[in-house]
Amino acid sequence: MRNTPYLIFVFVILVSSCMSGNHDNALPDVSKNEYSERFIIEKHEGYSKLTVLNPWQGDGQEYFEYYVTGKPSDMPAGVDKSKIVVTPVQKIICTSTTHISMLQALGAIDLVIGVSGSDLVYNEELRHRINEGLVYDIGYESGYNIELIYSLGPDLIFVYGVGSESVLNFGRLASMGIPVIYVADYLENHPLARTEWIKVYGELLDRQEKAEEIFRSVSNEYNKIVNKISVEGNKRPLVLLGLPFKDKWFISPGNSYISRLIEDAGGKYLWADSRSDVSIPMSMEAVFRKARDADIWLNSGTARTIRDIHLVDSRLADLPVASEGNVFNNNRRLNEYGGNDYWESGTVNPHILLKDIASILNPDLFPGYEPVYYTELRNEATDR
Repeated sequence: MRNTPYLIFVFVILVSSCMSGNHDNALPDVSKNEYSERFIIEKHEGYSKLTVLNPWQGDGQEYFEYYVTGKPSDMPAGVDKSKIVVTPVQKIICTSTTHISMLQALGAIDLVIGVSGSDLVYNEELRHRINEGLVYDIGYESGYNIELIYSLGPDLIFVYGVGSESVLNFGRLASMGIPVIYVADYLENHPLARTEWIKVYGELLDRQEKAEEIFRSVSNEYNKIVNKISVEGNKRPLVLLGLPFKDKWFISPGNSYISRLIEDAGGKYLWADSRSDVSIPMSMEAVFRKARDADIWLNSGTARTIRDIHLVDSRLADLPVASEGNVFNNNRRLNEYGGNDYWESGTVNPHILLKDIASILNPDLFPGYEPVYYTELRNEATDR
């Protein structure tokens, strides 16, 4: 919690909370997040209050409140029933694969009864249950099957929303009494802030100690690697990211999650000085001018070989980083359905992502290390 507008926002919410029926007549015990700036957990007598801040891209001061209890009678008077989560939770629907990874880490994958876009799921246990017809595909974005969701009778739905239209899509379910939990982990800019959202899942599943244990272990390992790089690293290679789409290159800004990973891994992102809340569209020519200086190319879209990159745009062959073969993609863990574990378990394993990237940028620091999520792209002739 490092920026002033955010602190003011949190203060307003907490003051409002204390004035609106805190029936135990005591100030709540408020969570002290180390990295996350998009959720607050308050402990009250008999229940917890979860506040999710700004769960989609764009400016604004939107927030959503939820109440978690094992005993509904402990709730303050006047609380909207659709915002009450009664533990223990038995049935969950996930609309993002990052939700799946959090539940897996907490040993709760068996609670999932529905997913959005089942082909994107990588988790083997959940894939088996999908194939057996035990887990349903509820549709995707504007095509959510509301009737199916309601018939499944979930105790809660974890929602990934890219805009305020999500409120309209899920408002009907909330009106039916199904708690709709907006998850804003994907908007966090620090890798450990995304992982810290496991505390939210721990609260909703009454597995707080397990969540805290996981976060502490991951955080310690992540920072240990960062310290090693800062002490022993002797170079900061320039890093290019992504792949163009329809003559536009959507650049991740310098204040993004992946930019922070590159910095912590001992690299320098080519657009590290840019600032934006969303990806920045740039012309191919503007990218080429900078990309010629790149030492390493990461996250090259769907490409599996260097030739795949050339097929996107023949001009890419002229980039030294491509012609020298210094291209690495985050698709090492890709299943037959198209599910990529980078986007799934990577959220709870930022320390592994960090080590993967660091071993690419400074291989001498991690001799013999084999990346988990990344693979080196080669020419097809070499692969045969």
